[in-house]
Amino acid sequence: MTLDVLLTTIDAVLEALPEDIDKEHPERLKIIRDILGLVITARKLHAL
Repeated sequence: MTLDVLLTTIDAVLEALPEDIDKEHPERLKIIRDILGLVITARKLHAL
């Protein structure tokens, strides 16, 4: 499994989480999503 596939899978899992988990841990999930977004962006920029 490549890193790009792993990052895409993690992103899909985060998007599929039920809304009640978002309500219980909004700060944690926001931090995880922000870090994931930064890593994906860095990977895309590195590929240029």
